[in-house]
Amino acid sequence: MEVAVLGDVATRRDGALVALAGARARSLLVALARRPGRSRGAAALVEDVWGDAPPKSPANALHTQISRLRAVLPDGAVEAGPAGYRLTLAAERVDLARARQLSRVAGEQHADGDHLGAIETVQLAGALWRGEPGADLPDGDLARDLAREAATYRDALAATELAALFALGEFERALPKARAVADAAPLEEAAHAVLMECLHGGGRSNEALEVFAGLRDRLAARLGADPSARLVDLNAAILRGGVEPAIRAVRDDASATRGSEPATLPKTLPNVIGLRAAPNRLLGRTEDLDALESLLERSRVVTVLGPGGTGKTRVAHALGAQVSERMPVALVELASVRSGEDLVAAISSTLGLSESDLRPGALTRAHIHDARQRLRDALSTGPSLLVLDNCEHLVDDVAEVVSDLIGASDQLTVLATSRSPMSITAEAVYPLPPLAISDEKSPATELFRTRALAVRPSARLDPSEVTQLCRTLDGLPLAIELAAARVRTMSVEEINARLVDRFALLRSGSRTSPARHRNLHAVIEWSWNLLEESERAALRRLCRFPSGFTLDAAIAVAQWDGVEDAADALEGLANHSMLSVVEPASGTDSFGLRYHMLETVREFGEEQLLVGTNGSEAEEVRRRTARWAEQLSQKAVRDFFAGKQTSVAHRVRAEHDNLRAVLRHALAEKQVRTALTVFPVLGGVWAACGAHSEVSTWAPRLLDLDGSALSPEEVPGDHLAISYVLAAVHVTTDGNVRPVAIARIRLRRLLAARQDISERLRIAAALVLTPATGRGVSRLLAAAVRSCDPDARIIALIARASLRQNNGDLYGSESDAKRALALTADSDSWDHALLSQHLGSVCAQSGRYAEAIAYYRRSAEGLWKLHLYDENLQVRGFMVAAMVGDGQIAQARAELERLRPAHRGGLARADDPHNQASLAMGTAEVDLAAGLVDQGLAEYRRAAACAGDLEVSVGVDLYEIMVAVAAIDAHALAGRIESVVGLADRLPSVVVARLGPGGYADLTLVGAVACALGTFDITAGRDLDRGLRLLTLSTRVAARQDCPSMHLDRHLTRARTVLGDAHVATALASVEGTPRAVAHREILDILAALGS
Repeated sequence: MEVAVLGDVATRRDGALVALAGARARSLLVALARRPGRSRGAAALVEDVWGDAPPKSPANALHTQISRLRAVLPDGAVEAGPAGYRLTLAAERVDLARARQLSRVAGEQHADGDHLGAIETVQLAGALWRGEPGADLPDGDLARDLAREAATYRDALAATELAALFALGEFERALPKARAVADAAPLEEAAHAVLMECLHGGGRSNEALEVFAGLRDRLAARLGADPSARLVDLNAAILRGGVEPAIRAVRDDASATRGSEPATLPKTLPNVIGLRAAPNRLLGRTEDLDALESLLERSRVVTVLGPGGTGKTRVAHALGAQVSERMPVALVELASVRSGEDLVAAISSTLGLSESDLRPGALTRAHIHDARQRLRDALSTGPSLLVLDNCEHLVDDVAEVVSDLIGASDQLTVLATSRSPMSITAEAVYPLPPLAISDEKSPATELFRTRALAVRPSARLDPSEVTQLCRTLDGLPLAIELAAARVRTMSVEEINARLVDRFALLRSGSRTSPARHRNLHAVIEWSWNLLEESERAALRRLCRFPSGFTLDAAIAVAQWDGVEDAADALEGLANHSMLSVVEPASGTDSFGLRYHMLETVREFGEEQLLVGTNGSEAEEVRRRTARWAEQLSQKAVRDFFAGKQTSVAHRVRAEHDNLRAVLRHALAEKQVRTALTVFPVLGGVWAACGAHSEVSTWAPRLLDLDGSALSPEEVPGDHLAISYVLAAVHVTTDGNVRPVAIARIRLRRLLAARQDISERLRIAAALVLTPATGRGVSRLLAAAVRSCDPDARIIALIARASLRQNNGDLYGSESDAKRALALTADSDSWDHALLSQHLGSVCAQSGRYAEAIAYYRRSAEGLWKLHLYDENLQVRGFMVAAMVGDGQIAQARAELERLRPAHRGGLARADDPHNQASLAMGTAEVDLAAGLVDQGLAEYRRAAACAGDLEVSVGVDLYEIMVAVAAIDAHALAGRIESVVGLADRLPSVVVARLGPGGYADLTLVGAVACALGTFDITAGRDLDRGLRLLTLSTRVAARQDCPSMHLDRHLTRARTVLGDAHVATALASVEGTPRAVAHREILDILAALGS
């Protein structure tokens, strides 16, 4: 190890690690060592080393520090280049990079079943730590980033070791580690769940129960909260005894499910995502495209390698278009992603993935998924190509994610473009050559000729001069295009003369960078020197918009001191090929033309912004960009609550990366006003799209900022309320309860102190602040639905509709949902789509299938317009079952056929159990209606298996219970119960644990369980009285009837066939007038007796 930063910063001298003297030297080494092999710009290094107090001569001061650093490192360890300085040492010789490698290796070993090897690798990595990383650095971002990165690797290694010990059944060895994690987080449920499982697996169940009791008491005493349903389920399972730890059981069950039957559910996503139409013909790349396509057939990962300006992105788009003719293709642009933490989210966002599922009839999301697992599932559904463009600045993180994804599916292929390879075993590298140059007709000269004539059709283009120019530019496409733009005002001969002079000057300087890099930089610099001063200023100031910008944004950020008219400056930049102009996508709300810089041009602009003016211009750009983001965010919130939800969703999607960059900087610099203004917009969109891990990642950092001193003029009260509501809800989802307490305290204080909070958000905040027992909710909602504010009434009606549906009051739920729907101004809004789905479910639940179809269709259309593809599939699955119930068999089969082709090549999570079960249920109902009983019942068994088959009693999702109920229903009605006896036997105990006292209150689902088990008993003849009692009680709690096999009338008809009309009539009369609550309690008592 030559460089060590996992402890005191040290270098190897005379065979031993020696602490490095000097805080600036340590800071410089850490800045370079965090990513060995990758260049870091001089301006960034100056900021890393000197922070907010740069020296008077930054370049000289940095050079002095570099020289001192070289003196204590091996020869050539620090290398200068056009992009800055880099540490040339191999990753194995820098402890932080080695820890990153070993963390990845340990995870792969564990995933491959080599648990012992994984533990050994973890121990090897652990030996790299010699102290607290960053402790000997000056306080600042660099020290915090190092500490955070090191902690990430250490946590990942610890999690891998714990999982490997669990897999080996080494609970005693795992126990101290699990206990240490729980002790360090006394209120964190996830840590205590692992400790409980570890104790239980080691035969110490009583101690596991004591852990639960202790956590429950602490939550009640400190937060006034109860443990989550999942932890209650785990405690109940341990209390019953004989249950394997949930982690192992869930893993084994998932493996068995994957191994038994292939995924066959469709995913309705476009076959192509992210590919742009070619603006003109791609010249000279036919052989490269053929070679790459051949390479993709032989290799799982292909990286198109080359410096900036070689045309990697253009080739990737063209190759993606070719491949899309035979498989789905998704292209994700990573140039705007500034942190490896955002990589998975960026890919998921492009694919339109949600981390949660809709539950039939629920107005809230259910079944929250891990974002990484969701991505694995999405890309495991069938042959597909994932294109990752511009990976060089995140190459280590990309390598980790790509390794994980291709390990999860043998059908995924990855194409990457980068300036450096990933260096993983699955990778094949294709160095993209420059365009070929010959005397006259060649790709390079043809490109210049085409672009030059486009700007000045009358230009005289001497073939020899064009050839000479292309040779001077080394055949680099970007350099050729920039030079061709000069033909507007110059002859080719003049351009050649200027370029020769420029390159002669350049080559007399540093020779440490490749010629092509120097030439490209020179062409961009030459184009820069030909710009008007106002155009240069605009380019400098607009380079910090990673996802492009509109004219309004350009005016806000660039139009000051030297830029009198931003529109004129943009026109000039576009004419000089320094900007590309993109029309708004058809079918989306138009916000005007959008301008984009090539990444190489943007990097040049950033370099120019940081040179000179003592940082004053850069600081002003930072301030104006933050103000632009604040104004856009405030308008987005206003428009959202004015009914323009679709418009806001599209606008925020277009500005997403820009807003994220502003938020990241605001949090890092503790800019409270900006952070608390921008976060509600991004967080709201993430939550609506199911990207819950994004909210969970950012919310704790937001809670570190105190906005209590902000005035309404600085940050509107609604923004603060949204921030704290999102934080409270999403950190609760993650089981991390300490931030919940902070968010609730902030909410209470905010509601008391601020008068500028809208009524709708006061109600939302009040709902978040209600006790876990639900005490006071009914009274709160009863008052809120009479509010004078229509938006407040919508929120209250939505909440009460969900509550009433769970309590079996379908009439009240439908009434509230219809009232809320009538108040939604935008038929394309999220509220409208979700309410339509709820009403479809309530109608289906009541056996009114024709009405359900109309609502489901309306919901599916709205979800598609909002790019919520996952939810769209789920709703269409519900609609197929309703079509069968309404007798529309042909239409249902046609809908299934429309879904299947998308599934066979879908890019999203068709492998998700909910989607599999949904389509299998629809297929089963169609087959049963067509008289194909054997096929239909087989599909229902497959649906139950996809959903989980109730094999794990802990953490069972409610949808899994409903699928099991429908499968039992179908078999009982057909008189063929032999194949579902095990499912029926497992159902009572699962329902009591999940839906019984202390669990989730859902009377209608309990009623559906009673109906299914009642008919099962009657068909089996094992307890006719009990079966009939369950069946008749189900009529009193509004049992769910989402699909034809669950329809109550069919079950009563089956009972009359077996027992006679008189017997059934007497039983129905005995329950007539029984209150819902009484019937509900009796059903649960019967189920408890069955499950004991």
